[in-house]
Amino acid sequence: EPGLWSMEIHGTTRVDPNLSVPMQRDVKICVKPGQKPESVVVPMDGKQCTREQATLADGETQWTFHCDLPQAKVTQTGTFRTGPATFESKWSITSVAPSGATTQSDMQVNGKRLGSDCGDVK
Repeated sequence: EPGLWSMEIHGTTRVDPNLSVPMQRDVKICVKPGQKPESVVVPMDGKQCTREQATLADGETQWTFHCDLPQAKVTQTGTFRTGPATFESKWSITSVAPSGATTQSDMQVNGKRLGSDCGDVK
């Protein structure tokens, strides 16, 4: 549904076995006509990434991305469930640097449509 959406993002990143860093932020986005809300949450394909997608029995969409970037090899798996005015997305991201250092992030993104007018939000 096009219009102004609010997204609440929260999760943690483990930078080593003994240290986790919390993350939380709220953002507003403008979904354009013909654009799906998940397009702002789900990474787009790139020449260094492959993507697999499946629709699960409960209607959730599941994505897996594998990206081979110069700075890290990244695997991201997640689910996305959407309704007419809400969505929920959960992600797990593992990044391995050339040095072997690994970070693990787990995130949840909850979205809610606020209205049809985006105002100043692009």
